[in-house]
This record gives sequence, structure tokens and C-alpha cells, in this order.
Amino acid sequence: MSSAVHLVPELAEDAKGDLAVMLTGGGARAAYQVGLLKGISRHFPDLRIDIITGVSAGAINAVYLAAHQGSLAEKAERLEQMWLELNCDSIYTFDVKMFLPFRSALASILPKKTRWSQTRPHGILDTTPLRNLMCRVLGVPPWVPIPGIERNIRNGDLAAMALMSLDYSTGQTVRWVQGRSFDVHEGPNRRTALTHFTVDHVMASSALPFVFPAARIGNEWHGDGGIRLAAPLSSAVHLGASRIIAMSTGYQRTQAEASMPLVCGYPPAAQILNQLVNAIFLDVIDEDVLRMERMNEMLRKIRPEDRGGLKPIDLLVLRPSMDLGKLAGQYEKNLPRQLKLLVRALGARETDSPDFVSLLLFEPEYTRRLLDAGEADVELRLDEIRAFLGAQTPQIAAAG
Repeated sequence: MSSAVHLVPELAEDAKGDLAVMLTGGGARAAYQVGLLKGISRHFPDLRIDIITGVSAGAINAVYLAAHQGSLAEKAERLEQMWLELNCDSIYTFDVKMFLPFRSALASILPKKTRWSQTRPHGILDTTPLRNLMCRVLGVPPWVPIPGIERNIRNGDLAAMALMSLDYSTGQTVRWVQGRSFDVHEGPNRRTALTHFTVDHVMASSALPFVFPAARIGNEWHGDGGIRLAAPLSSAVHLGASRIIAMSTGYQRTQAEASMPLVCGYPPAAQILNQLVNAIFLDVIDEDVLRMERMNEMLRKIRPEDRGGLKPIDLLVLRPSMDLGKLAGQYEKNLPRQLKLLVRALGARETDSPDFVSLLLFEPEYTRRLLDAGEADVELRLDEIRAFLGAQTPQIAAAG
């Protein structure tokens, strides 16, 4: 049974309002989102998605959907084909010398003649292959605005798109927006910026800290937007969405599963990394869902004229019915040799659910399983999805 919480909308069929899709992070796990899209498009091939938001690896899928023409079924088919053709070499290259302990720190204090190079490493992995892939798929150099997004907005096929990144120099989460006017919601640790999206924005949003190098946008260096993103659903809300489908890549464990240790004895580095991955990239959506549910419940008890312009947001959360981290353990052997040796040295085989490995496992056997899992989960939730998209009688349902 799927373990997700959703709200089925109260709106009438002729007044459903804008539909948004929010694509969360998770590295290679983003293939699961493509499976969800493929499954939904099988039953709703012409479904219109007005607003697309993405963060981290979800930015890759988001920009693909926003930039290409055709029905949802056609886009999902092409996006699936792109993922099936990927492997780790399509995304990054790995040089073990880049991971020498304290390399950057030592390079700054050793005499010049003993330094490894004059250039400090910017990440464990070099993501030039991913940059080249995105340029090829989108048909532009990395710094040139993606014409397909502007075309789809101009033609009315898309209302708006948003991606999130972290400005490393200020520590602010940046919401990049292209499209319709939006409700600006800023604070000391967040800001909103109008833009015309480029490949560099995708590279910035998906730049896993320490692992992938930051991307330069203007004079600033940006990294993964999921690092301190407290409210991943907010971008769609501020862009005017009335309904949101949130596609998470995090498995929601049962109480019994959550109480079972994943390692024996002192936790290896891999297990600690797993917890950081979950806390930063996978768990935050659950907290935001709970907040939105509570807000919806409160607003529905208040007369519309007394809501101060606020409105309930109908929300459907789709997530894996299996642990994608545990699944990754079956395919860890497919990692590039040097990277495989590194993750094993960190203790990846000592934990039952190597979540951090799943972020890097862009290998066909694993991504095929993720794609299939996404499609299968749509079938499991099909009645709920139909009710949500059909805007039937309101109800609150929790599965799992």
C-alpha cells in the first residue's frame, strides 16, 4: 500500500484552477518521477500542467517538461527514453585524486612547490557530461535562455516554471521564476528572482554539495536548492496553483520499519551520510505536507471572505511504495569502479539502505526499476488520482 497523504479537491469540474507539479530531489531517484509521469499520462494523456516547479535532480525533469512541446504522454515517453539511455558516464566523471582527504585545506597552506595544483577541486565528481547532455537535449549552450520554455509560456501551454538553488555566497535560497506574475514572499534567507532559464540554472539546482561542483549564475555560485529549502510546495502556491501534485522520491517508512536499526554497532560514514541525505533532500516534503494539511483544515473552517486572500490548496503526494535506498543496494556493484571502491570504503555495504548511493546510481538496471516502480505506483493509486484530477467530493485520505 502506498504511504502518502493527500487531499481530494472540493472544486467543481468547471473551476478546478491551475494544476502544478512539484518535482523533488534525490539524484538518480528522479527516474522514479518519470515513471509516475508515464503512468499518469497513460490514463490522462492530454493532462495540462500549468505550473512546473523543481529542485535538485527534479530540476532536470522539470525543465524537460517545460521546454518541450506535445501532450503529456508524448513528453513522458521521450523523457523516459532519455533516462533509459543514461549511465553514470552520462552524468559525471570521477577522479579519485579529487577525494584525497583534506586536499583543499592542505593545498592552501603547503608551499607552492608541494601543492597538487593551483586550482582547488570544486567537487568529488565532474558534471561536465551532465551539462553537455542537457545542452544537447535542450538545444542550447549552457548560458543561453532555453527557447522552448518561452515558446510554451507565450503559446499558453505553460503558465510558469520555478527552480530553486542555494546562493553559496549569501546562504539564501533563491526561487528562480519564469512566466506569469507571482506573489513575492521573501525573507532574510530566501529571495525570488525573475529569469529566463538556462542550463546553468539546472546545473545549479542539482549541484549536490561537495559531490557536484557549484554552477555560476551571473557573479554568484549556486548549489543544490534542497539544502535549506524548508517549504518545497511554496513556489507552486505563490505562482497561483490551486492543485498540486507533489512527486517525492522518499519512501515513508512504517512505525515498525522506522524502529528497526539499519546497521549493527558503531555507524559507518555511509550511514551518517544516509541520514544527511534523508534530512536535506527527502524528509522536508513530509513536513511541508503536514503544514499545508493543517492550513487547509483551518481555512475550510473559515468563511471565504474572512480568509484574507488565502485559499485551500488541493494536494496529492505521490511517493514510492518501496524503499529506493534498499533497492539501490542491489545495484551498487554497477557504479564506476573507483567510485564503487570509495562508497564501500565509507561503509555502504554495512547499512541495509545506502540512500546516498542511490543518488549517484545513474545506471540502466537501477533506473529501469525506478521507472517501473513509478508506473506501478500510479496503478496502485489510480482511483485516488482520478478523484483528484476529476475534482470529486472532498475527502482526506491517508494510505499506509
